[in-house]
Amino acid sequence: MSDARKTRESRDALSVTPRGKRSLRSGGGDPVAAIEVLIVEDHPPVRQGLELLLRSQGFRVVGAAGSAREGGRMIRARRPTVALVDIDLGDGSGTDLAMAIGDEGITTAIVLYTGSLDNAVIDAAVASGVRGLVLKSSPIEHLADAIRAAAAGRDYVDRLIAQLPGRHAGHGVALISKREAQVLGMLSQGSTTERVAQDLFLSPETVQTHVRNATRKLGAHGRLHAVILALVRGDIELPAPAR
Repeated sequence: MSDARKTRESRDALSVTPRGKRSLRSGGGDPVAAIEVLIVEDHPPVRQGLELLLRSQGFRVVGAAGSAREGGRMIRARRPTVALVDIDLGDGSGTDLAMAIGDEGITTAIVLYTGSLDNAVIDAAVASGVRGLVLKSSPIEHLADAIRAAAAGRDYVDRLIAQLPGRHAGHGVALISKREAQVLGMLSQGSTTERVAQDLFLSPETVQTHVRNATRKLGAHGRLHAVILALVRGDIELPAPAR
């Protein structure tokens, strides 16, 4: 293989998705090891534990910050693939940090990490343009799945949101069809539109139509918001974990 070809393949290892997020393309080497993660968490024991856990999953942890200000500085300087950000930081909120990073055109994908969830947090998360939302009570596998999905430019919503108090707020009346719920459930776990279409024997256009219809029926601001609302209402059908 020529040196010029090697250079081109190395340069193409990372690409920009249509939504402006960096994603890993298939190629040589371990794709997980190529995902650089920066942690923003204000509690030192949690921060140190996350570093160890993410390294055990094969991710490359490129830094850890203890505040929103320090996290913003490190993200701007290091441009990691994914930033794992706590929502409640001592000097600010993770959603405000995510919004600031997005407004600056930085392609780092943000995954929010939270110990609690209410309507205010949901609205702030959606408005900030994050790629993923994971509960601190979830197993490390959920967090790893969220980081992989975000790195590939896909959305991820923690399946444990469906078990939070206040679920079934729709009083048993589903706002979306079973097929729409099935599609949202698959997309919430990081599947692409193309993969959902393949698994359900549909066209990608039909999958997109289901997403648009569900988003409209739920009064959501976009796909991620629709998934969260459907989970909280108990309308969504989640696929079984692939383990």
